Amino acid sequence: LSSMSPTLVLREGRVSMAVGAAGGPTIISQTVQAIMNRIDLKLDVEKSIAAPRIHHQWSPDTLRVETALDPAVVEALKAMGHDVAETGGLGVTQAITYDPSRGLFRPAHDPRVPGGAGGR
Repeated sequence: LSSMSPTLVLREGRVSMAVGAAGGPTIISQTVQAIMNRIDLKLDVEKSIAAPRIHHQWSPDTLRVETALDPAVVEALKAMGHDVAETGGLGVTQAITYDPSRGLFRPAHDPRVPGGAGGR
């Protein structure tokens, strides 16, 4: 399994989202969470990328969470027995969505680092 996971998300056989990340072992976590935020939570692409992240790497047996994560969620994770370590940021994700009904591309750049995304 490679952590290099550029991903295309299809809707009705057509590409609706392209997403990728940088950050070594956190790449898969970042990519999956961006997709889940977009599809399951119905967040727009910018919010999907900006949302606080979590990452578990198996070894060490520590759940890393971004400091922006809701403190109630962090406490609930600790109450379930997780060893939680807060961190400032987990990698960098980029994505773009496409709305075929409007012919509109919508790019998103991770606000954790300077930069931007563009498209038409």
